[in-house]
Amino acid sequence: MVCRNFVLPKSCELRQFFFVSTFSRLFRYRGMKKLQFILFLLVPIVNFGSTILFDSQFDDDARVLIQPAGYAFSIWGPIFLGMIIYSWFQMQPGRTDSPHLRTATIAGIFAALASISFVPISFTNIQWLGFANILWHLIALTILFIALRKQIKLENNQNTHWYYLPTQMYLGWICAATAVSAALMLTEAGLILPLEQQVTITAVIIGALVLIGIFMAFQKGMVVPLVFIWASIGIIAENGMYPTIKYASIAAIVILAIVSLSQIAKRKRLAF
Repeated sequence: MVCRNFVLPKSCELRQFFFVSTFSRLFRYRGMKKLQFILFLLVPIVNFGSTILFDSQFDDDARVLIQPAGYAFSIWGPIFLGMIIYSWFQMQPGRTDSPHLRTATIAGIFAALASISFVPISFTNIQWLGFANILWHLIALTILFIALRKQIKLENNQNTHWYYLPTQMYLGWICAATAVSAALMLTEAGLILPLEQQVTITAVIIGALVLIGIFMAFQKGMVVPLVFIWASIGIIAENGMYPTIKYASIAAIVILAIVSLSQIAKRKRLAF
């Protein structure tokens, strides 16, 4: 390697060594796990702090029938707390190092960054940006789920699945949020359908969530359908005046409860 006049002086060698060593220290695996933990500590501070310091950025959003009642969004509290515990657990000695765990850590970092960046995006009231952010969440959390599903087979700690459980709660809620965000984006784009068609499409989306929930239950993601049940209860509370939506949601609750509880009983655990 050359620096100046095709000769590598000692000072340039030292600068290169300092840069490479600093770069490797910053991005080595242990640092990534610490970064993940710090980011998930910041997530509730940024998200809940914005609601304390500023007026709600969601008050002027369009009304869509797939959106559950406001209280349903309280699930963010357990999700944020759970992800802090999860990222803390990943830093503990005794983790079985593997490419799967490293992939999960990177995916967790991107999920935390998506959550933090959602706050300023939400204040723009540009729904397609919000939808892009939700997709960012969804991709990161899907990769995280796949990686942890492989990683848990390598773990020696029998309680690992409890620490991994919040990641499924997060994924399930983001799956449901994707449908809400897509509806808001299309409404902002001017796609306003007659009420009867909106009701029918909402019922179809609920059916799609049921299929996703069943699939996830059989992929050791039993918490995901439980989250969908929570969302369905919120949909009934918010839009239960429409019989089609009400009965589709009730059917979803019954089907998902049967499937998820049977898988939990079979595997004798809630997650993975």
